[in-house]
Amino acid sequence: MSSLDIVASFAAVVGAQSEREDIDSGLSQTQEYRQLAKQQLEALEGDRFAARDQQRQSALMHWQTEGSTWDLVKRLYELRAQGDGGDEDDTMAATDYITAQALMGRNRRLHECMEVKRWLEESASPFQAVETRKGYLFYTRRSIASRGTGTVTEADPDAPSRQRRSLAPEDAEYAAGLVRTLYEYVRRGRVTSAIALCVESDDAWRAATLRGSLLWRDSALEADDASIEESHVCGNINRALWKHACAALAADDANDAYERALYAALSGRLDEVALVCDGWDDHLWAYVNALIEACIDHAIAATTPLYTPAQTTALGHVPSRHAPPRDLPHILDGLASHESPALRHAAAQPFRRLQVAVIKDDFSAYLAAYAQQPGSDPELLRVVVHIALHLRCLGFALPLDAVASVLDAYIELLICGNHRDLVATYVACLPPARQTEAYARFLRDVEDPAPVRMQLLALAATHGLDVDAIAKRAAQLVLEAYAIQQASSAAFSLAEPVEHVSKAETDQIRAIEWITASPRLYDHALPEICSLARRFLLCGRTNAATKLFNSLPSDFVQPEWRSRTAASPGGSGMLAPASAVPNIVSHAYEYIHLFSLCNAYNHYSTWAELMCKRPTTAASLPSARMQAQSLEWKESAVQATDRATHIFRYDLLDTDWLSPQSLHMSATVPSDSLQLFRLEELSILRQLYIPETVFRLHSILFDSRDFMPQNLKQSLSLAQLVADESLGIYRQLTISNPPFPRGRLAAFLGLMRRSAFELLRIQQQSHPDKPPLLADSMPISIGGGVIGTTL
Repeated sequence: MSSLDIVASFAAVVGAQSEREDIDSGLSQTQEYRQLAKQQLEALEGDRFAARDQQRQSALMHWQTEGSTWDLVKRLYELRAQGDGGDEDDTMAATDYITAQALMGRNRRLHECMEVKRWLEESASPFQAVETRKGYLFYTRRSIASRGTGTVTEADPDAPSRQRRSLAPEDAEYAAGLVRTLYEYVRRGRVTSAIALCVESDDAWRAATLRGSLLWRDSALEADDASIEESHVCGNINRALWKHACAALAADDANDAYERALYAALSGRLDEVALVCDGWDDHLWAYVNALIEACIDHAIAATTPLYTPAQTTALGHVPSRHAPPRDLPHILDGLASHESPALRHAAAQPFRRLQVAVIKDDFSAYLAAYAQQPGSDPELLRVVVHIALHLRCLGFALPLDAVASVLDAYIELLICGNHRDLVATYVACLPPARQTEAYARFLRDVEDPAPVRMQLLALAATHGLDVDAIAKRAAQLVLEAYAIQQASSAAFSLAEPVEHVSKAETDQIRAIEWITASPRLYDHALPEICSLARRFLLCGRTNAATKLFNSLPSDFVQPEWRSRTAASPGGSGMLAPASAVPNIVSHAYEYIHLFSLCNAYNHYSTWAELMCKRPTTAASLPSARMQAQSLEWKESAVQATDRATHIFRYDLLDTDWLSPQSLHMSATVPSDSLQLFRLEELSILRQLYIPETVFRLHSILFDSRDFMPQNLKQSLSLAQLVADESLGIYRQLTISNPPFPRGRLAAFLGLMRRSAFELLRIQQQSHPDKPPLLADSMPISIGGGVIGTTL
């Protein structure tokens, strides 16, 4: 299973958990996580082609540690979710086993200690057990029979210590391996396996000593317990006496180190077990084992005995160098400040610190500290995030800000790791107030084609996120960022529709796609589209505005917008007054006006391109083919000219383009700063584009005069249109602006003069007997000044 698979697999568990609300399913979540870690470990172990290098060993150690961490979380929080036990009286007479069980049920902290002990036992690394060998002290007894020298002369267990002699080398070697194996079994909680090995190796006396660690049970006193056979007594009724004997054996320096550790562990001593402990896990097990044994001994001593146990006062006490542990936090703090640098280093490892927090039931504090600086280990971050989500699912209180912070960090990790389809799963785990902002910021930076981005938006809906709010916020984030940039560097430079659209403009157009993905947001999108189109056109970017309009859905324009009604904000499909969506009517008319401008300039570009493709004629008689091409071109040119003229005249100039009256805006001065800003932008657009529209219309009419002679007079009649007081076009020609500091009236008068003289020239050619200047010309006045003549 690859890293990509493990991330997706964890997300699948989270997604499935969101559909289940019962605690039992929540507890099973840790089992699934542990199984995923186990699968990773097994895949790595089974890969014969994987390099046997340090990186692989590090990966193996990680998955072992992660798997055991999930096991620890399951054990402890499953117990904590059950709450505290009852208040049974432990002073009543009972068997030692029943007393210990009652103690565990009543004392949750001690029960947790027992779970930690079992966790340490079951997660211990594998070891090589000694082989079973029949025949007790086979080589030693043969040496005794042959009167060998240097070895014991009697084959009993106490002979080596009593005679101060050794066993035969073969038996000594096997005995050392045997006690090492027995200790490793005990270290892993497998006391019955240790007893069975002794029996199978004909070491019955040692099996009997190991049985002394078992708590006394009696079926007659445990009739309700199905785990004990009928009429059966087991365990050690004199366990306290046995422990004194074990302590004496463990304290004897002459004995093998692992034999001393074996009996020390069984009796709950620390000194001798610590001598053979290697790592943090071994030391923690030794301390927890000692703590549990001490608590059980105290509970048994506090009960009213059913029998008179053997006296131990005459045996003397073997003192321990280590102070008895008080509780788990005391043990863990001691390991963190241990005199051994290796133990201190192990306790400071990131995953170890996480395990300590879980054991101490201090995950909230750990999470708050971790959230301040998540670090660079993505695997640890993944585990911390999913532990937090798991505990929250179980109802444990965690600091909300810390949970949100680690979720934010993990979401960023998913984005950087190209796991974008999983982002919605974890955004849905954030507090509701942060979900919209988080997912919108994620979508803001997605630059894929529209189908991919819309799929990411659809994923938000599958996880219960507010997709409409997200779409609005995602568009807003992009548009606001570019609005700030453009405000500091805005400059007008008129572009043709075919020019390249910049990345910044494309990003803003893509932002609009978020709010046009659903018809529910069309009312919201309309003002945003108009605002962005104004922004483009204020810089002369008609190409960008054209691309914006072309990117909209085919059903975007709603018929009811112009009839002073708008779709209900609730999305029910019913009609509501236009006031339900502010300025929806005026924005609808503005949309039409802005679209008409882009459409007109597109037609002008098409017309100009067609003019450049006019076939050339030979000086001599043209061929039939050339005549056909010329006629075909003329037909296309006439159609394009008529179309462009109609759009420029009737869709723009005659509509009083972008005036407040034509947009059905209120006559009162708005108090809203946004509306005031909008009015200012509309006014600037009129100043920039009405003169340019007049000039382009003149160009269409004047340059088409040779194949449409009537257009020459129409180009001159533009003076009447400009002078029309109801439209006020002449006022836009007189206003100065950055591109034209002196306005454009003088330039327009030059165009009228050009049309007039061209008309006079044509008439002069057709009437060579007339004087150069026609006597019947009449001056046309506009604003009190003569601007041209008409015939």
